[in-house]
Amino acid sequence: MRTRFLAGVPLLLFLAVPCLAQSDQTLPASSDTDPKAQPANTVPPAKKVLTNDDLHKGGGVSVVGDKRNQNYHMSPAQPADAASISRIRKSLEKLTSQLDDSNQKLTALKNFRAGEQVKDGGRQINKGVNRVPVDQQIAQLETTKKKLESQIDDLLDEARKKGIDPGQLR
Repeated sequence: MRTRFLAGVPLLLFLAVPCLAQSDQTLPASSDTDPKAQPANTVPPAKKVLTNDDLHKGGGVSVVGDKRNQNYHMSPAQPADAASISRIRKSLEKLTSQLDDSNQKLTALKNFRAGEQVKDGGRQINKGVNRVPVDQQIAQLETTKKKLESQIDDLLDEARKKGIDPGQLR
């Protein structure tokens, strides 16, 4: 008797699961008390597409290049003084000459590493022989080059903020 009962339990469970699943599917579609519930066949209103004609009618639209709506000045209030121009020009000349020197050394070391003939044998008359490996020398020169380029960019930004034209620095 007990074995029949145990054999019948899985059969009852097997038949009961589909009945429970069917009862869960019969939920109400929408309730009248829910204000957010909308009928499925309503279409939201179309969005308005603005054209150029609509922009001129509004009047409050900011237009790039409109002189009437300009709250900033293109030229600085005070022209840059000659002393700051000459100081920045001298600093730029010094940094560009250092950058050119480091670029020449960098190309010479890269040519040496590639196996090409180099004019300078790595011996500097006043400093002796350079014993630092070529790869390390190249890495040092590249960091120096990046540092010099950032200093030049900073000087150009400073000149721009002071109202100095790039032509005045040449």
